[in-house]
Amino acid sequence: MTVVLLVLSGDPLQIKEKLTARFPHAKIQVVSRSDFEGSNVTTRLRKLRALRPDIFVIATERLRWQRGQNAFMLFGALAGAREVIMLDNHGDELNRSRASLLLKAPIELTSDAISSARTLAKAERELKKLEALVKSNSFQTQTKIAPQPRIVYLRSTPGPGTQAGGAASHIKGVVEGLAELGAHVDVISNDRIAGFDENTISLKIIEPVSVGSSRAIFDINNNLNFTRRLLPLLEKSVPDLIYQRYARFSWAGVIAAINLKRPLFLEYNGSEVWVGKHWDRVGKLDLLERYERLNLEAATRIFVVSEVEQRNLEKRGVPADKIIINPNGVDPSIFHPNAGGPELRTKLGVPHDEVVVGFVGTFGPWHGVLVLAEAIKTVVRDLNVKFLLVGSGSLHAQVEQMLINEIRERRVIFTGPVNHKEVPQFLDACDILVSPHVPLADGSEFFGSPTKLFEYMAMGKAIVASRLGQIADVLDDGKNALLVEPGDPGALASAIHRLAESGELRETLGAKARESVVQKHTWKHNAERVLEAYKSLRES
Repeated sequence: MTVVLLVLSGDPLQIKEKLTARFPHAKIQVVSRSDFEGSNVTTRLRKLRALRPDIFVIATERLRWQRGQNAFMLFGALAGAREVIMLDNHGDELNRSRASLLLKAPIELTSDAISSARTLAKAERELKKLEALVKSNSFQTQTKIAPQPRIVYLRSTPGPGTQAGGAASHIKGVVEGLAELGAHVDVISNDRIAGFDENTISLKIIEPVSVGSSRAIFDINNNLNFTRRLLPLLEKSVPDLIYQRYARFSWAGVIAAINLKRPLFLEYNGSEVWVGKHWDRVGKLDLLERYERLNLEAATRIFVVSEVEQRNLEKRGVPADKIIINPNGVDPSIFHPNAGGPELRTKLGVPHDEVVVGFVGTFGPWHGVLVLAEAIKTVVRDLNVKFLLVGSGSLHAQVEQMLINEIRERRVIFTGPVNHKEVPQFLDACDILVSPHVPLADGSEFFGSPTKLFEYMAMGKAIVASRLGQIADVLDDGKNALLVEPGDPGALASAIHRLAESGELRETLGAKARESVVQKHTWKHNAERVLEAYKSLRES
């Protein structure tokens, strides 16, 4: 029996273990997401048919967040699988037979098409009203400034928040920083957030709806659902300030600001239109551009993580006095040396005299994991080095395949994603930490502010990072890190080699890195800039 596994997101190692236990005598063939998305439907179907699947399995981080479920399952049936399963890392599962899928396909696809048309029509009508209202400046926000403001933080991102990573760390950091400075923060989210302590943070969940055959329709549907259920929650306890993490196809913060007459602070981590063109082919980009413009025009203040993003917004006509640069940060009381690394090394079977090079983060397009894989292959085998790769993402399967020999030799250990609370221990288990980010594919300036960079610095470990954008501003080559040219596996391997052979250099760079981040780049610093901007509204 052949089981073909397509991993869209989530932990592929965990899913493979589940399938091996469930189908102990089956041959499991893995199809990478990058291969699947890199061709047209006919080519994908032909490739899948060639594998002769008896069972087709689609794995995702959270089933309730998976778009186009009917289409994915029908695809498996058309490829010849007698059974199609869609499951996630949290135990949720859909299971249908080929006969059932083919029989019901016409009805389900027609229903999806009608629903999609209605969703788009409703979104267009509402968007026109909001655009006219914002352009006319006919709504006024309250300017009375509270000494300890009540802030509502909106997270309406079209994807799960339970994945550990930069986004979850950012949300957690900002909320905890604001609370530490005396603000009362209520978080309203469409998913739980990795690392949140719900005993100390007020968190209300608006569950997503699994409706929409395409990414755009799914996102728009959930924007409508989130906004509709948000307003009654806010009217019970009106906040002084609305703070939204900008999200694709979302106008929740805009409507909340208009209805409650409160200022909207928009945390803008980059253009979703740009992402939709170059990374995540979401579709409906003309409509997405209007959503994005609406948010930028309605916001009282816009927080960006880098000077590059500030310039990008100014080129689009956003007034400079609305934009505030607010880089990412870290909580140095959580990320610090001696966080349990030696114990974890013992658990992983790593000798204490071996130099461990670590990467913790998302295996995504701009994180440089393919460059890292090439660098690992060129590091000489007699060097006493082991690589620890923690996390998951769209390129995980491809990186794993590139390093198949190194995995067999135990030179490379893949852990998959780990619990947010365990991240400091994994970082502490390393001697060298790498941040091999690469330039953006279309030639745009690198606009990111990698959260993991600040977490690396706080651990007091030697860092090798790309000389790119804000990374090169935060790190000083030869003083608190080693910087290499982005996209150059040879340079990355040479820097790793240099640090692996010098414990003294590792110790010096690591100590300086922690000193730098504690002085300038904590989440408390980030939150202070938000509250300063809020207090300044009194003067405007």
